[in-house]
Amino acid sequence: MKTSGRQRDENRKGLLRFAPRFETEKEPFAFFGAISLNVLLGSVYCWSCFLVPLEQALGVGRGVLSWVFSVTTVAFTVAVAKLGPALYSRLKPKTIAAAAAATAGIGMLVAAQAVTVVSVTPLFVGYGAMFGAAAGVGYGLSVQISTAAPFGEGLSVGLVTSARAAGAFIFVPVVRYLLDVADVGGAMAAMGALMLAAAAPLYSTLSAGGLDAPLASPRRDASVALSDEERNRDAQLKPAMVTLWATLGLGVSAGLMVISHAATLLYSHGASIGVATAGVSVVSMCTSLGRVAGGYACDREKGGPAKVLRLAPLVAAPALLWASLAAQSVPAAQCALAFASLTYGALGTAVPTEVRRRVGAGNFARAYGKVYTAWGVAGLAAPAAAGVLYDAAGNYVAALAAATGLCLLSALAAASLKPGRSHEEWEETIRAQADASA
Repeated sequence: MKTSGRQRDENRKGLLRFAPRFETEKEPFAFFGAISLNVLLGSVYCWSCFLVPLEQALGVGRGVLSWVFSVTTVAFTVAVAKLGPALYSRLKPKTIAAAAAATAGIGMLVAAQAVTVVSVTPLFVGYGAMFGAAAGVGYGLSVQISTAAPFGEGLSVGLVTSARAAGAFIFVPVVRYLLDVADVGGAMAAMGALMLAAAAPLYSTLSAGGLDAPLASPRRDASVALSDEERNRDAQLKPAMVTLWATLGLGVSAGLMVISHAATLLYSHGASIGVATAGVSVVSMCTSLGRVAGGYACDREKGGPAKVLRLAPLVAAPALLWASLAAQSVPAAQCALAFASLTYGALGTAVPTEVRRRVGAGNFARAYGKVYTAWGVAGLAAPAAAGVLYDAAGNYVAALAAATGLCLLSALAAASLKPGRSHEEWEETIRAQADASA
């Protein structure tokens, strides 16, 4: 990309507010390709639709099948942290996107064989490892491409990442229809075929977007000595990345303790089965809204993403506390679920925006990948912790109280984030030092 989203926002001050425009005729294809990729691979979160049919077909318990999605979470995180950054610096985006869709499709076809062989192994290999890794690579790539949008950097990231939540919302009716007309193996195979078929259009769309070179910079040659300013930059970046890791991990842990138990949380507070089931849609809608609103605030608010990181957890904390004190109040549980989802979405946008502001587009994938491991830890630990607390007390009071505390700790961690120079400011300083010593 020629310029960052932040630079565009400055260059087109006033115009963007009313008539955002792409810089070239090719960039809409790049942005649409990133959105489409995230929507397609966001269907990985349709796993819950397959649970009951798989239980019946394989004769296994919910606990065993839950481990499949745990493997999916691990594979997704490893792909964002390690596999994706290695690919983004070597291959063209169109190649990566097509390969991610094809890998996800093949993974679904492998998973579909679980019904034929009456074994959970194909689920762990196909859905957990292959689909999970493909979804992680696709997610990281879409965030990398998001600067093609004619908006501020935060809003661009918010729009692209919200497509992942939209993917689950869009594909749930498709999966349910397939389960009505075929067995669970057939439904999985049909989804696999759909993803394989999408690989070629994704390749063509991103090719039309002009993304003809790798988007990430190669790993720095360790044998090349750093200048004094480069060492100062790295010394300031390391603690900032640790703080962002803690902020993200604590904040999304609070959200996931509630989001992962959405339906049962509402039901335990006295909601009807219909209202409790609708809680899943509330999560999807509010998470997407949080991502977009958080991105907009990153661009418009003084203090940018750092301010959003400080304030977003404080949005959810009062609602979570209210729900913990009003254990039989349906409105309290609904508010807790909605505001926890908003916070979860806002953090999902503000963190990558702040990382890119500090390290630049070329080094973004590796830096964000390391920070993103906090989400992986939270994704495994938080839902389980909420379940343990529920089993111990027979209600969600303790889990909601713990989520409240995690929100406050996340805000405290964000408040400790020291202001740092942007990537552009560091580049200017480093260039000036090089010119002075030449």
